[in-house]
Amino acid sequence: MALVPSKQTLSGIQSEETSQLEELQKRIQSMSRLLLEGRGLYAFLDAMEDMLGNHVAIVRESGRPWLSRSLRGMEQAELRALLQSLSFQQVGQVSQNGFMLLPNEFRIYVKLIPIQGLKKSNLVLLELNGEIKPADELCVNRLSTLVGLELANIDAIGEVEGKYLDHFLQDWLTGKIISEADWKLRADVCGYAIPEQSLICAMLVEWSIPKQRDKLREIASRLRSERLHSVEGMLATPIGDDLALVLPIRANSLAESEGGETFTHLLSSLLKELQSLLGDPEIKLYVGRTNDRSEGLHHSWSQAKRARHAAHVCGLQGEVVAYDRLGVYSLLYLIPTGDEREQFLRRFLFPIQQADRKGGGRLMETLEMFFFCNGNIKLTSEKLYAHYNTIVYRLEKVQTILGLSLDDPEDRLQLHLALKLGQITPGSFGQGQ
Repeated sequence: MALVPSKQTLSGIQSEETSQLEELQKRIQSMSRLLLEGRGLYAFLDAMEDMLGNHVAIVRESGRPWLSRSLRGMEQAELRALLQSLSFQQVGQVSQNGFMLLPNEFRIYVKLIPIQGLKKSNLVLLELNGEIKPADELCVNRLSTLVGLELANIDAIGEVEGKYLDHFLQDWLTGKIISEADWKLRADVCGYAIPEQSLICAMLVEWSIPKQRDKLREIASRLRSERLHSVEGMLATPIGDDLALVLPIRANSLAESEGGETFTHLLSSLLKELQSLLGDPEIKLYVGRTNDRSEGLHHSWSQAKRARHAAHVCGLQGEVVAYDRLGVYSLLYLIPTGDEREQFLRRFLFPIQQADRKGGGRLMETLEMFFFCNGNIKLTSEKLYAHYNTIVYRLEKVQTILGLSLDDPEDRLQLHLALKLGQITPGSFGQGQ
C-alpha cells in the first residue's frame, strides 16, 4: 500500500521550496546589482565565491580564464597545475551542464554560458571547500546568463580598444609617431607604459603553418591577453602579413652575464611558450636591437625584418635570429649605395649573370650552392642533381670569366661577399645592361 504524504509534510516541502526560491531570487538580484554598479567581472566572481563557499572560474575556448579571489591567490606552481586541469579541452567535454571529475580528482560543476555570438565559455564551480548543493547548481545555471552578458560587453569593448591599440603599435613600429609628446599621449590613451628600468625591442614571428591575414589580429589579441611566464607586458600586433611583438626587457637581463646569456635564455623561453600557444613547433623569432627610447622602436623593427631577410638569403640556421648576432651580414646592410658598391658588384656578379642570360649555364646557382656546401664539389653536385664533372666545368668557367681562383682565400672571400651583398640588395645593379 502506497504511503500518501500528509498535508503537513506537503506544506513543509512547499515551504522549503519557497524559501529556496526566495533565497535564489535574492542572490540573483544581488549579483545583478553588482554588475549594474560597474564593479566588473572579477568582483562578480569574488561575490559568487563568498556566496557559494567554493572557488569559481570562467573557462574560455581562447584567452586566459577568469578566476575568483582564492584561485588568483594560489601559489604559481599550484595554480599552473590546476589551470592545466581546467583547460577548455577538459571542461568543454560537458556539453551543456553537469558534474565532472578532473584528473587531479577535484569535482567541478560546469555550466555552458548561453550567449549567442560569444566564444565558447563555461562557468565552473570547483568543489574545493565544501559539497556543491542543488541550490548552488541552480544558482550557477541562472548566473551564467549574467556572466555571458558581461563577457559579451567586455569582448565588444576589447575589440574597440584592441583596434586602437593595433593602430598605435603599428604607427610606433613603422616610425609614424614622430615626437615623444605624441607617443606619450597615445600610450596613455591605450593604457600602455614601458615598465621602469626596462628596455624595449621589436620581434618578428614566423611560423610554418599557413596563416590568413584576417586571423592575425585575432592571434595578436590572444597573445596580448595571455599571461606569459617568460616575460611580462608583451604586446603583439599585425603589420601586413607579419606578426610583430613589442617586448619590454629588464635592463639587468642584458647585463647579468657576459654575452647576453640571460637575454638568450629569455628568448628561448618565450619561443617555447609561443610554439605551445600557437600550436606550431617550427615558429622562429627574428629580433631587433634593444632600445631605451620610445622613438627607437621602429629601428628595432627594421632590424628584425633585416634579420629575417638575411636568414632566408644566407641560409642562417636557428630558431632565434637576432640582428646583433648577424655578424658580417648586418654590415652588408650598412654599405651605402654608391659607385664603390656598384663597381664591386659589377666586378664579381654582373659578368656571371650576363653569362647565364646568354648561355643558360646556371653559373650563379652553382656558385651559390658551392658556397652553401662549404666548397664541397661532391655535395654541390648532389644538391643540384648534376654530374660531378658538370659542376667542375661550371666552376672553372666562373674562374675564367672573373679572372680569379676559388682556391685563393682572398678571391673566394670577395666573391662570397659579393654574392651575399647582391642577394641582400637585389636589383640594385646591372639594370639595363
